Amino acid sequence: MAKRPLILAVDVGTTKVSALVGEARSDGELTVLGIAATPVAGMRRGLVYEVERVALAIRDAVNRANSMAGTDLKEAAVAVNGDHLAVLEGQARIGLKTGTVREEDVEHATHKAAQVAHDTDRETVQVIRRGLAVDGFRGVVDPVGMVAHQLDAEVLVVTGVATVLKNLKRVVTMAGLHPILWVPAPRASADGVLADDEKQIGVVHLDVGGGTTGVTVHRGGHIQYLGVVPLGGESITSDLSVGLGVVSTQAERLKLEYAAVGAERDGTLEVRAVSGQSVKLIAVKELEEIVEARVDEWASMVEQHLSRIEWPKGPAAGVVMTGGGSLLKGLPSYLENRWGWPVRLGVPIGLGGLSDLSRSPGYSVAVGVARAAKSLGFRPQSESWIQRLLQFWMTLWN
Repeated sequence: MAKRPLILAVDVGTTKVSALVGEARSDGELTVLGIAATPVAGMRRGLVYEVERVALAIRDAVNRANSMAGTDLKEAAVAVNGDHLAVLEGQARIGLKTGTVREEDVEHATHKAAQVAHDTDRETVQVIRRGLAVDGFRGVVDPVGMVAHQLDAEVLVVTGVATVLKNLKRVVTMAGLHPILWVPAPRASADGVLADDEKQIGVVHLDVGGGTTGVTVHRGGHIQYLGVVPLGGESITSDLSVGLGVVSTQAERLKLEYAAVGAERDGTLEVRAVSGQSVKLIAVKELEEIVEARVDEWASMVEQHLSRIEWPKGPAAGVVMTGGGSLLKGLPSYLENRWGWPVRLGVPIGLGGLSDLSRSPGYSVAVGVARAAKSLGFRPQSESWIQRLLQFWMTLWN
């Protein structure tokens, strides 16, 4: 009897580690069996700075997710975060000897397009198919079986700094896991919350994490752009700590409970000074000025990425935000007024099982990693991880 196709997905972020155990059901649904998050110290914008502390956080989150699911999974699909990620574009054209498009032709064209030269200090994280064209006709979703003379493929090759990837693999291994699939966090988060129709008509997705913000643009059912902004929610916390003279825990509480973008409020807040020996009063207006200055900088950096996309009327489906930083009060309205596009918070969709626990913007990456593993053929635990790694490379181009 075949074992259940179980998946362990791990997201090592700047402020927390998320782990999800899911089952890939035959009807295409992802059933969440266990999910957990553990605060982490020692990560900064996707880079590992304290190996042991990060490994302990990974182990804790995975153990709790496994315990909830009644499993003991060790092979994991892992998100790759950070502004060290870079994207290269690749294109290729092949002639069709048989006069019809075969599956192997699609694989050949995609593989050829992915042969993009990059610096020796970088490694490929994932190849994302951007689009296919048959005899010059673009936007073809599934060309297999079509009569044609040539096939064009466009891809995005996501790369990361080799040493950063090796350190991430090291801490995951130290936590007792075997990483067999890497997924860029911006793509994972988008796949966790976006519907197919949104990807088809055009949508911007912003995953506002602790240290970075992932930017993806979908149109025509494919990713057209992927990038990373080196700012996230932690920068606001740091600004409040320095600007108001409070410890970081106080600054985080002020951000979550009182900060708002676009609000004009009077009054004062009572907080303890850094020394902890005295109480100080902080003007709400001063707090909001600090927050809005950083949000303005962050929005300008996002706009630099979006300016690379050509669209006459903007994304038809608007902007969808996820990540802990997206929960800043007033942020959707601020961006709507600034950009003129509808903006909403996104939560994971298309889940069964413990869906209520996982329906949080902060779990979007973990859900997307699990979904990527499911689509790339994660195999039951009876198969060796080497067999499944080989299967991953065979299915990468599909």
